[in-house]
Amino acid sequence: MTLLLFKIALLASFVTFALPKKWKYWLGLVLHISLVATTSSWALHALREGTQTIALGVTTWSGPVQLVIDPLSAYFMLIINLICFCGIVYAGGYLKPYMAKKGSVFIALHLFSFLWLHAAMLLVTSMRDGIAFLIAWELMSLFSFILVIFEAQKESTLKTGINYLLQMHLGFALIMIGFLIANNQTGELGFAGVATYFTQYQNAPLFFLFFAGFGIKAGFIPFHSWLPRAHPAAPSHVSGVMSGVMIKMGIYGIFRIASMLQNDLMLIGIIVLAVGVVSGLLGVIMAIMQHDLKKLLAYHSIENIGIIGIGIGVGILGKAVGDEYLMILGLAGALLHNLNHALFKSLLFFTAGNIHHAVHTVNMDNLGGLVNKMRYTSIAFLIGALAISGIPPFNGFISEYLIYSGVLHHLPVASFWMSLVGIAAVLGLVLIGGLCIYCFTKAFGMSFLGTRRSTHADEIDEVPPVMLLPAVLIIGVILSIGLRSSFFGAIVVNILQDLTNISTVGIAAEIASSLSMVSTVNIILIILVGFVIGVRAWQQSKVKVEYGPTWGCGYTAGDFRHQYTPTSYADSLRQLVDPIIDYTRHYESFTEKEIFPPPKIFYTESKDLVEEKTVLSWVHLLVKYLPKAGVAQSGLINHYLIYPLVFLVIIGLLTFLKIM
Repeated sequence: MTLLLFKIALLASFVTFALPKKWKYWLGLVLHISLVATTSSWALHALREGTQTIALGVTTWSGPVQLVIDPLSAYFMLIINLICFCGIVYAGGYLKPYMAKKGSVFIALHLFSFLWLHAAMLLVTSMRDGIAFLIAWELMSLFSFILVIFEAQKESTLKTGINYLLQMHLGFALIMIGFLIANNQTGELGFAGVATYFTQYQNAPLFFLFFAGFGIKAGFIPFHSWLPRAHPAAPSHVSGVMSGVMIKMGIYGIFRIASMLQNDLMLIGIIVLAVGVVSGLLGVIMAIMQHDLKKLLAYHSIENIGIIGIGIGVGILGKAVGDEYLMILGLAGALLHNLNHALFKSLLFFTAGNIHHAVHTVNMDNLGGLVNKMRYTSIAFLIGALAISGIPPFNGFISEYLIYSGVLHHLPVASFWMSLVGIAAVLGLVLIGGLCIYCFTKAFGMSFLGTRRSTHADEIDEVPPVMLLPAVLIIGVILSIGLRSSFFGAIVVNILQDLTNISTVGIAAEIASSLSMVSTVNIILIILVGFVIGVRAWQQSKVKVEYGPTWGCGYTAGDFRHQYTPTSYADSLRQLVDPIIDYTRHYESFTEKEIFPPPKIFYTESKDLVEEKTVLSWVHLLVKYLPKAGVAQSGLINHYLIYPLVFLVIIGLLTFLKIM
């Protein structure tokens, strides 16, 4: 019955194009709820009872397609459903200004694509057959591309969408090649073939092929360049879903492949850990340099993917040295951080969308003072900022605590060299955490505190309740994880027991005891903070509080130009990291003849050096040499007829030589 409802929801999505514009959103909401209800029931059953298989009733040339939902799939499905549900609810308010500006077909296409992105991600987590998995993966990329170019009338948005689509297809090609290599040696196309391949051959080459393919979707450095472009261009409900759950499909793929590893564990673990540390550090450094709030959040997604990578690397190293506790702690921290990041990052993108809805910009140079006009949005953003910074009692602290525990207590005892690796991992996590706090003091301070920079400050008002409702739901889950961390810790440990075939009874008890202590401390912390706030409120109620302008640093007629800007706030760090960022100043000089000079332009920008040296360097080479291949486009029919013949001869030779 649930499978029938799932199919009906997908088929009914085509009705969106025929409905009047005012009903399109409501149909989309109902269909999303249908997907959430059906697939969540499958996921909860898998978490309770174990793996279940559902025949989809579709056949490809490799055989009947089945949904195979094990606890790992179920975990990701529940995260997808939660964030996509919040996204479609938020879209009800965010899309209202566009309803009058966009055509009926355009709105229908957007809502249709949003539903199918939701469905495609669910299918990605439950497909084991190679062909079916690749089809679902491609659908996910295509529909997310359509969502990114929502404002396709802007040339920059269209270019961003094309850039995104090209990189997604590069990742698709790498994953497909990985499956084909495994199929060529084992005769099985899909994850089963990869598992068999790993038992017979060296694991590192094929693993890193998959790691690159899935890493493009996840946003690991140096595969990240699409991410800080696409997220700012997309509508905020799309950004929240893409950053919250879509990039986690890359992490899901890496988890699935990593669980099959049989050898080369030390090499793989160290490289994954190193990529995680580099991604985390460069991601947060680049985030601090940004002026655009959504671009800042996009770079922070790279940082959090780096933290997840550190957890995966620690887990693989634990398996390499035969320490099951270290393996479970690292992987559990990474797995829980997938949920945590999905929550606070979608919350932050939704609140950034609230700012855009009210102020019509997310450029922090034009924000400030919003705490007085958008009190609920500012509280929601502050909670998200505290959570992403790993501050107790919020959820971000819990997953990072698990990774810290594994590295500090277990990795150093393995050997001297493992001690060095452990020190590097801890230093990386500490630096990432400290810089994250620095970044979000900037993001919150520039956006909500200080003097208002907007020329339309008096017209700003809080967003409608429908745009705040998802924030309330997400904050509830964030606090639940912080206060009931042992419950969520037990869930991820049970998932890892199924994934790794290791008995985790003793490990689970130790982790539960440790997390229970953390939860108790969090509860005490909340009580103490609540008490201090209550005492302060009681004291203020007894006196008259006067409000005035922000202190003008000695200027009697100070205005917003006398407060920190995003550039000046980050300047001290910028001087330290100048060698790894491409920082430039753009300004118009004054001349001696300008006795009464007119207004001048001054702005700064930081380019992504990793992108410049990796992705763009290859692009420049292609742009330089591809025109020379134009000689093949002669315009002569007889030349075009011979090209297929040459292609067939090459394929025949490769087949004869057993290369294909």
